[in-house]
Amino acid sequence: MQAIEKRIAALEQARPTEIGPFFIHLVGLDTKDSEIERITKGNQEWLRQPDESEQELKDRAKREVMPPLAGCSTVFLCL
Repeated sequence: MQAIEKRIAALEQARPTEIGPFFIHLVGLDTKDSEIERITKGNQEWLRQPDESEQELKDRAKREVMPPLAGCSTVFLCL
């Protein structure tokens, strides 16, 4: 997990401050073609509805997420 945390920290440092939340879709060997069904951020969670596309799920999560504190980044984990 330290390698992932270091990579996330490097991404957060390299990104411009104007962009909004970004999504990290963790992919395993047996899930490379799977679609996003759930998004989590801290104690918040969004489950994909039966008639909802991946993009609609992402858009809904972005609309409903609590805004981060000044100087903090928002990270969504898509599993």
